[in-house]
Amino acid sequence: MLGDVGSWRGFHRRHGYHTSKKEWLNLMPSTLLSGIMQEFDMHGPNMIVTAMCASGVAGLLTAQMWIDAGYATDVLVISSDLSGTPENIRAFSDLGVLIVDRPASDACRPFQEGSRGFAGGEAAIAMIVSGRPSGSYATIKGGAMTHDGYHAISINPDHKQVFRAFRTALDNSGVDASEIKYVNAHGPGTKQCDTCESEIFDTLFPEAEGIFSVKPLAGHCQGAAGSVELVATLHGFETGLIPAPKRVAKGHPRLLDGPTATVEGPVVKSSLGMGGHNGVMVLEAASA
Repeated sequence: MLGDVGSWRGFHRRHGYHTSKKEWLNLMPSTLLSGIMQEFDMHGPNMIVTAMCASGVAGLLTAQMWIDAGYATDVLVISSDLSGTPENIRAFSDLGVLIVDRPASDACRPFQEGSRGFAGGEAAIAMIVSGRPSGSYATIKGGAMTHDGYHAISINPDHKQVFRAFRTALDNSGVDASEIKYVNAHGPGTKQCDTCESEIFDTLFPEAEGIFSVKPLAGHCQGAAGSVELVATLHGFETGLIPAPKRVAKGHPRLLDGPTATVEGPVVKSSLGMGGHNGVMVLEAASA
């Protein structure tokens, strides 16, 4: 999401002086992507997707669109965010959402009482989206993205555009809301997000088995969050067990309490990115 934070910091501290061509080129986002394409002799579309915390969903939906349009047969989607520098940690902490003075289970309690925000995390993860279903973990049924266009940090309190992302994702996937079994929520443990996603869950999915967030386990991995958290759903599809965190306080009555045996059916993954990015995907287990 932020590129090579450490290298750019060094570059600016030197004011660009005495920087070799190679060092400067290594700072360009195009250089990394070009190297991957050269190494694996790939010649299809190639781009960087940035939608804050919703970047993973944005990348996977873009991959699906490329395959559906015939631009590619298989797409490598890499999500990476290694931006936990002291400067960024301090800034998020000053915003009051990143909690650094207590354990994650105390600070981050999505959909539970006493939650203050989220613990930090970093991650890099890669997935293949393919038009060939053989060997897959899951099928992307569809998805959607909207934008609040409201504030640099806050979610619009009317939740209109977040609702629209969920409803459009269901329409795009051809899956009825009554068929959804679980919501793998963005769930950072902040009051805004908990309120928004709880309202949507109760309104659209009253028949669903439950809602969960793995941020107490993985931390908030920022631009890589959506992809990392999606692995929990893939794990559930593969093993029949959703690796949800244990409940530690009173909370939503349908919040999963620790590792949970799955009820087969489609799952919704939501990602609400800072600045108003709303991404929603609908997935189901791959056919045997």
